[in-house]
Amino acid sequence: MKQLFPNDEERLGYIFSRQVFGTAPSEIIYRIATNFIFGFSDNGIIPDRYRQNFAIADSAELAKEGRLASFVEERFGHLLLDSYSD
Repeated sequence: MKQLFPNDEERLGYIFSRQVFGTAPSEIIYRIATNFIFGFSDNGIIPDRYRQNFAIADSAELAKEGRLASFVEERFGHLLLDSYSD
């Protein structure tokens, strides 16, 4: 990956826009997770715009109800399609 994207900012942007998505079952877990994921960047390399790749939703409950795939499509589908248009 570093050979394809030698610039740290471009490489992290590529990874975060195309490969990192997630859900958290509560606001506090969402904040812990996103602060952990984005918090290591002291120089601000990871823009806040990638926070849209995360949502507050109980994926276990959605899966039990058979609604996880539709939730992912509804919540992240446009982001996934955008990631493949480059």
